Amino acid sequence: MINTAKMKQRAVNMIRQFLGITLGAVTMAVSFNALVIPYGLLSGGVGGLSLMGEYLFNLPVSIGMFLLNIPIFLWGLKELNRKFIISSLLGTFIMIVALPVTKPYLNTPKIDLFLAAIYSGVVGGLGAGLVFRFGASTGGTDIISMVMKKKKNIGVGTFLFYTNITVLALFIFFFDLKIVMYTAISMWVSGKVTDFVIEGINRNKSVTIISDKSDVIAKRIIGELHRGVTLLDGHGGFSGSFKQVITCVVNNFEIGRLKELVVTTDEHAFMFVTETTEVSGQGFRI
Repeated sequence: MINTAKMKQRAVNMIRQFLGITLGAVTMAVSFNALVIPYGLLSGGVGGLSLMGEYLFNLPVSIGMFLLNIPIFLWGLKELNRKFIISSLLGTFIMIVALPVTKPYLNTPKIDLFLAAIYSGVVGGLGAGLVFRFGASTGGTDIISMVMKKKKNIGVGTFLFYTNITVLALFIFFFDLKIVMYTAISMWVSGKVTDFVIEGINRNKSVTIISDKSDVIAKRIIGELHRGVTLLDGHGGFSGSFKQVITCVVNNFEIGRLKELVVTTDEHAFMFVTETTEVSGQGFRI
């Protein structure tokens, strides 16, 4: 009975992941066909090199992505988690197929180049964020960056940043500087939107409170905000006196109430708040 329930849940999760990756990959393809290619814009990484192949040699973007990703995935299979690589193969395959399939059905919006750069970043970032959120990628430099993180301990974000800078520098030799600059805007917007989709709209706050009335504050947080707290033993570095330290996590809508609660209980309390992008457990959805 338990195994059946687990199998059903696993099937639901797989279907959910497949649909999420598919939606994200198709959205990225739509961004290329409706907002990037018609305006002669470019992109970072393998996508940018594939676009350069289309503009300069009339090689379809989908073919360029396919050819460039073959050695990348072969390398990734040797170095990275196979589940991630298989999911990324799915995302890459769907995007490669979606590029020629969606093209005949899309109309190019009549907007200026600046708006095309902005909206291509928004739509493309939305698609990339969905793919990442469901545990995959669309191949290319995403795979390379993770391999470099494993082998050379180079940060993923750092590697992607410098890779995109290198690709943009290469574009200067083949394309008008204005196109390269608008592409940089598109890439920046895409990165911001991708982060937003991955982290979610309901970001949370991790709060640490140090007070002589920690027990009272803890009880009020539990009773009034219905949030759990953890009490840690601490000693003042200057005074050497014993203090209880409260740690808890609240969402954006509760942080104002928490601050008011702390101040009205102990106006001398010390409190600091940090962003928390991923919280799981009772009271928080993953």
